[in-house]
Amino acid sequence: MAGLTFCNVSKLYAGTPALDGIDAEIAKGEFVALLGPSGCGKTTLLRLTAGFEVPDKGRVALGGRVLAEGNTLVPPEERNIGIVFQSYALWPHKSVAGNVAYPLEVRGLAAAERKRRVAEALDLTGLSAFADRAPAQLSGGQRQRVALARCLVADPQAVLLDEPLANLDLALRGAMQEAFAAFHRRTGATMVYVTHDQTEALALADRVAVMEKGRIRQFAAPEALYDRPQDCFVAGFVGDGAVVSVDRAGSPVDGKVVVHALGQEIEARGHGTTPTHICIRPEQVRVDADGPITARVATCTYQGGRFRLSLETPAATLIAHAPERASIGEAMRLSLHSPWAFCDPAGLPAKDDGHA
Repeated sequence: MAGLTFCNVSKLYAGTPALDGIDAEIAKGEFVALLGPSGCGKTTLLRLTAGFEVPDKGRVALGGRVLAEGNTLVPPEERNIGIVFQSYALWPHKSVAGNVAYPLEVRGLAAAERKRRVAEALDLTGLSAFADRAPAQLSGGQRQRVALARCLVADPQAVLLDEPLANLDLALRGAMQEAFAAFHRRTGATMVYVTHDQTEALALADRVAVMEKGRIRQFAAPEALYDRPQDCFVAGFVGDGAVVSVDRAGSPVDGKVVVHALGQEIEARGHGTTPTHICIRPEQVRVDADGPITARVATCTYQGGRFRLSLETPAATLIAHAPERASIGEAMRLSLHSPWAFCDPAGLPAKDDGHA
């Protein structure tokens, strides 16, 4: 396996940037998710990595080998990169073993070596018992694992996954998330996973690149994106909660800062420059009879073991979790506990509800 490097990578379609100066390093053996809304550029970046698209500017390298830069362009079949598509793309007339063996047949490997490597790939993906079945006899999750095994059998330096769970039902998606995570632990493969589903990205990846309008807005571990977003887009797109403008604020000292927002002084976490916004997650909002914030329940949604409350205040809509159902219109008092304060570098207007 090998690491991936993107240096100032840009791509235009009809004069409109699909990628705009992408700089990123993906370490050998790392599992990275590209997360963002439709049209953010994540699939374009994956296609550039695979060699299906050519960058207009910048460099793409794998393990120190330049794949695309200027007049240098390594064709897809010579990049030794495996790809798992959303659509599976299996041969219907071939068995599971036949589908997995196909890349090795194209390379002209001897029959004994093909058999050994196919058996190994099927074992890694839990498909050994299904080797002789046709794709039509398999479930959606099993077909996706066949596509993964076919990708792995060629011993690629990196594995690209293009929304591989989008066609599966909710229960099967959960099971396949566990399968992908287990596979990564067993193989140590360098994996790049494209998705618009933040639950998948946060559950699977070592790090997540949050993209918007062809740029990476923040590239960090899942817990950092959720707990310490660096701008309004990331704060609003990742996780649940609210993004609220700050009226005034002091300078952060020792990771703490006092801001004025929602009509009160709030002690928040923060560092660096003077904050312009705070990100308030549901666990930081508490129903408190002596709390300084007045609110009314706008919605109450059961989420299995807890209720999600949308709480309207005079300045913003906050999200909280509660163990019991609340009545629509019910008055409550709230207190806030250690929200995250940050300075939005793009100067974006805050969303008053902020949840994805």
